[in-house]
Amino acid sequence: MKRLLSKAFPYLLVALSVAAMGIMLLRRWGEVLVRVEELSLFLPTRLFYETSCKYPGGTLTWLAALMTQYFQQPGLGVLLLCVAWLLTAALLCCAFRLRGARVLFALLPLLAIETALVQSGYWIYHSKLQGWAWVPTLGVLVSLLLQPPAKHTRGWWRCLYIAVVAGAGYPLMGAWSFLAVLLLGLKRYPNASRGQQITYACLAVALVLIVPQLYYQWAYTQVMRTEVYRAAMPCMSLAQTDFPEFRLAYYALALSFLPPLVFSWMRPMRRRQALAWAAAVVLVCLGGWGLLSRWYMDTNFLKEARMMNCIERMDWEGVLRAMRDNTIGEQMPPSRLMVMEKNLALFRLGRAGDEMFRYPEGSEQYCLCGYHCTVTKAEGRDTVVHLPLDKHFSHQVSPIHITQVGGKMLYYFYGKEQFCYRWCMEDGVEYGWNANVLKYMAKSSLVSKEWEVARKYLRLLEMTRNHKAWARHYEQYLGRPELMAEDEEFKPIMPMSVFTDRLDGDKTLVELYLLRTFSSGQGADPYYQEMTLICAMLMKDISLFWPRFHQYIGMHQTEDGFRVPTHYQEAAYLYSMLEPQRESELWPGLTNAQALEKIPFDPNVKQRYQDFMNFNTQCGSMTDEQKKRAFYPQFGDTFFYFYFLERDQKTN
Repeated sequence: MKRLLSKAFPYLLVALSVAAMGIMLLRRWGEVLVRVEELSLFLPTRLFYETSCKYPGGTLTWLAALMTQYFQQPGLGVLLLCVAWLLTAALLCCAFRLRGARVLFALLPLLAIETALVQSGYWIYHSKLQGWAWVPTLGVLVSLLLQPPAKHTRGWWRCLYIAVVAGAGYPLMGAWSFLAVLLLGLKRYPNASRGQQITYACLAVALVLIVPQLYYQWAYTQVMRTEVYRAAMPCMSLAQTDFPEFRLAYYALALSFLPPLVFSWMRPMRRRQALAWAAAVVLVCLGGWGLLSRWYMDTNFLKEARMMNCIERMDWEGVLRAMRDNTIGEQMPPSRLMVMEKNLALFRLGRAGDEMFRYPEGSEQYCLCGYHCTVTKAEGRDTVVHLPLDKHFSHQVSPIHITQVGGKMLYYFYGKEQFCYRWCMEDGVEYGWNANVLKYMAKSSLVSKEWEVARKYLRLLEMTRNHKAWARHYEQYLGRPELMAEDEEFKPIMPMSVFTDRLDGDKTLVELYLLRTFSSGQGADPYYQEMTLICAMLMKDISLFWPRFHQYIGMHQTEDGFRVPTHYQEAAYLYSMLEPQRESELWPGLTNAQALEKIPFDPNVKQRYQDFMNFNTQCGSMTDEQKKRAFYPQFGDTFFYFYFLERDQKTN
């Protein structure tokens, strides 16, 4: 029994390690995996498969897109991923006859595969490879599945088998076929002579170099020559900027097969068991360190993913809970997308006027590199310096914009359906069609009353596994605007989508475009009008604020128990005090100072303004940054703080 346990211990250790990897992935990245599925697409049609196969590795990416569907239920998706990893480990042990401590070498490729997944961060919005999250797992798994048949061949038959794998594998697996071919050529065969082993190795290397070029000449002429050796591999370039550090995980994956190869050539001897254990433990620890250090745990990235999932479920309270959550990673100032999502949630809940400034403001810049990074000025431009692992890399701030991450969603909920549809079309053409894009194209078409266009996208979504019920739900609105007018989702959007025809553009600046459009807008609908007031307030434009505040008062003052929300009062009181001699917008003929007595401000608003100005006098010698830190605990939830101290917010 003791001997059996000692033999089973390495296998049990591998199984427990895979389980730990899966649990960590689920707990840290569960919400992100839902976004990964939304940004993918699988259709069970012949056309979808044929389209995938227009490029080398099409069958592999087709299978990967099929498996990515299960990330919609993160627990199920991670379970399937762990099963695939366990099968990969078993096949690796079988292919290289790993026993004892050498079994731990099977963890090395798995650690590299998970690293390639979790280092991606904002790449999930820019990847052009369908099913990219599953591609490394399936590529390695299929490569190992092709190893056992070679044991049952000899001599030239084995050479023929290697050639068949190279020739048939490239169109099916792309560059992942190189792994299968090289393993077949470099592994040790007990029934082969040294000369035969050299022949297999030379043949494998030659086929890896020649086969892609032959396919480029005769089959895949639409692929660039520089890409033939990276087919079915994620592209690590964006906006003409290359990010080589993201290939480190794939280099590590290739190198992870060296220890099994080397030990397969060594005869098993008792005195080498200690060496095997030491090598295995050291390499696995290095792999684990690489996984943890490359894991993209940017707090804002994780919160954005959760907030977007909540918005698409119409869970507005969930958006605010995610914004307040201080348990996710290292806290940092929020991104502009987070601030806009928070404002949208408060607006839909009818609480923006009282709670908008109770949450932190910020404009933290996006960064593709991931985890500990700082933005510094160098040579007149912003540069990203990577720390600690990537301290040797430095490049221009990654070109990520809100339009790619959450712009389509914001445009839709703010009634800018044309811009939502436009960016869906651009992203679909540039990065490939996915469920998220098709959903917003369908909903935008419904709001625009383009029924046949909406029907086209809904029919596509009806073919999918996860979005079939979603598509059938929205089909009920086709040709029925009266039903949309009473729907919880569409009802607030309809008055926001009223606009005057004009040639317009956002220049990828979503927030600035929305602020300018609404702050200068005119509307008789109370819902739309309040948005114009909010945007005028956020623009800090006094001349825009007063007409909209006057209109807001006129629309609501007849309501029983009407109360002007706190932040609107704060803005009106502040602007009156800043320009006391200016003629009042509310009472013509009176100055703002005289009109103050007629506006029923809450006593607390007046008192906080006086306290703010008195504290400002006490802090007169401080810099703006010092004042921000000093004022925030007491006044951070007021419009006064936002107006005077929140500056240089960058929209992107």
